[in-house]
Amino acid sequence: MNYASAQYGKEGQELLCRFERRFSELDSLIYSVQRNLSGTQGGLCPAAVRFSSEPDSGLFSALDKRVDAEIKAFKSRTGLQITGQTHYRLDDGLGMDEDDAQSRYNGKVQAELRWSVLQSSLFKRKGKINEIRIKGEIDRLAYEKDRLGMSVIRQKEYFRQQHDSLLCGILRHRIDNLSLLGAAHDYLLRNENISSDELLSILNEKAEAERKLMSVVNRYPLSPDLSCPVIHIVRIDTARLLQHVRDKQVELKALDLRMSLLAQQESNTGYWNKVDVAPFVRYSYYTRTALPHSSNVDAGVSFKLPISTESKRERQSIRAERELLAKEQDHFLTQVYDEVHFILDDIERLNLSITGEHQRSKELRDYLMKRKEAYSNRIGEYSRLARMKEYNSYLMCLEKMIEYQYQRDCQIANLTRYLTDEPIVRFCYEEKIMN
Repeated sequence: MNYASAQYGKEGQELLCRFERRFSELDSLIYSVQRNLSGTQGGLCPAAVRFSSEPDSGLFSALDKRVDAEIKAFKSRTGLQITGQTHYRLDDGLGMDEDDAQSRYNGKVQAELRWSVLQSSLFKRKGKINEIRIKGEIDRLAYEKDRLGMSVIRQKEYFRQQHDSLLCGILRHRIDNLSLLGAAHDYLLRNENISSDELLSILNEKAEAERKLMSVVNRYPLSPDLSCPVIHIVRIDTARLLQHVRDKQVELKALDLRMSLLAQQESNTGYWNKVDVAPFVRYSYYTRTALPHSSNVDAGVSFKLPISTESKRERQSIRAERELLAKEQDHFLTQVYDEVHFILDDIERLNLSITGEHQRSKELRDYLMKRKEAYSNRIGEYSRLARMKEYNSYLMCLEKMIEYQYQRDCQIANLTRYLTDEPIVRFCYEEKIMN
């Protein structure tokens, strides 16, 4: 748009000065040597390490104490039992006693010490202690899963703040440009009888940019550097990552532990669990009226042998559950591999998008430089509106590149949930793309 017809108006002259100041400011920012924006992806690795979320030592310590307490409780099962009874014979004076005179008594006190060997901690001691420990490890993995979920959330929150700070700084520049474009079109609409279609388009674009800016929770200053950034393409060591996922993924480890628990329970289950063999020592004391009191000591073995196939059926049931878990593990592993591959494909796609926008920003930056030289060597007026739109095209390119980088970083953070003891950065390497 040409300003020749409005060059003598005061308002028009003020607009011309505002455009020239704005062009000068944008040029100083775009061709800055500070290159602050080049740090956009320098935060990936520190963020992933920072928010790897160390295990809660207090929680795990409490869990270890609980497992130790359960083991001690099991070891305290001695199988020893003291039983006793005392009674008085009510038929003493009724002539209904069938005992002879020597064995007749009117009161009895009896105490017995019994040792149920198979019910003590000595029977299958190692296997039952191992069962307790496996259950503790399953509980530990449940806490680990929750911790990993929070780790992903924290990483994404960090990336969002990084993204917002960069995007906000650039958006505010573009909104300032659109405000100046809107003021210029409003002036032309009032003074040169032009169509309002272009003004409506500018107002809509500005409203959309302002809505995007309003979605940013914090307020960040204008970006001090709009130069084309040095970006980093993040590659993933797919083979090593998938192998680590197979060995360490929380759900898969939990399934492994559940299968180990069932194997141990099957080993601990048997016919002898239902058998009770107990040696005993019994002391009896009798009170008599016609004869002196007497006592005796008995020793023996009592036993209980169930006649059933219950234990065999229980082992078959446990074995069937193990087979089901094995099938579930294979299915889950396939699902995890598919999910990881989808994420890796998306990361690669976003890397290509970032590279494409970076190349486009370089081309636009070179184009702006050539246009700047052409405008400096001009004779007469030129369309400052068109020139401002060129700057906005460059800014929108930077915005898209930041958006793609944020999406890529969030996908990398999503891979964290498939890891347990290693940060995702151990499987990443960066390729720096220079200008």
